[in-house]
Amino acid sequence: MKVISSKNNETYKFLVKVSKKSNVRKKNQKFIVEGLKEINLCINSKYEIDSFFTSSKNFDFKNIVNNNCEKKFLLNKDLMKTITYRSSSQIIAIVKRKKINITDFKFSENELLLILDKPEKPGNIGAIFRTFNAFGFKNIIISDSSTEIYNPNIIRSSLGAVFCLNIFELDKKNAITFLQENHFRIYGSLIKSKNIIQKINFKRRCAILMGTESSSINEFFLKNSHSTFKIPMHGDVDSLNLSVSTAIILYEAMNQRKIY
Repeated sequence: MKVISSKNNETYKFLVKVSKKSNVRKKNQKFIVEGLKEINLCINSKYEIDSFFTSSKNFDFKNIVNNNCEKKFLLNKDLMKTITYRSSSQIIAIVKRKKINITDFKFSENELLLILDKPEKPGNIGAIFRTFNAFGFKNIIISDSSTEIYNPNIIRSSLGAVFCLNIFELDKKNAITFLQENHFRIYGSLIKSKNIIQKINFKRRCAILMGTESSSINEFFLKNSHSTFKIPMHGDVDSLNLSVSTAIILYEAMNQRKIY
């Protein structure tokens, strides 16, 4: 392994930029993954590793599945701390972004898609990815978001679930066109809706539309939805955190479909 001990090292400088700057990640189509479990999820999901960085001379690369990456660096522990969020982390990787196109996928007759309209907070997005994967679903459309899906906070809060999902980034018009052409029923989560969630049939091919916490679903999406629904609430508070409300809705969908 090549040793990196100086912050002036060009490889280290690039690592820092990929870790901290969204524009660098987008330009180079690469991102940072921290931790053995997350890296293995990444590799198992067919992502390609660009390079490894470890702070331990004795790190056993045999613990990394299908490890065929030759670019390995021993990073000074103090330098490693500038990159990692967890103090116990001994391994990080630069990973190449995987390109996917929604038109290349064949969806099942009762496919359930989740649409996140302009999601904002990385922690919430990551938590939703984690829940979506935990409930056995696979495909998500991210619409018109300024938040990058490989943001380190998203990766961390999703516990690597982001790598196990098919995440399609589409603007609202292309998203609706795809859903209409492929005969998806579109159901929007809306606090002011007169329908409660239990009245919605999630067993058929459908898309669940979630808006942001700061504003409702985009008007264009609402006009093209087949129905809206709300989660019935009986307390003094009339709204929930986005990731919490999404989890409740997905649980109802899972329960209707008996995915357990």
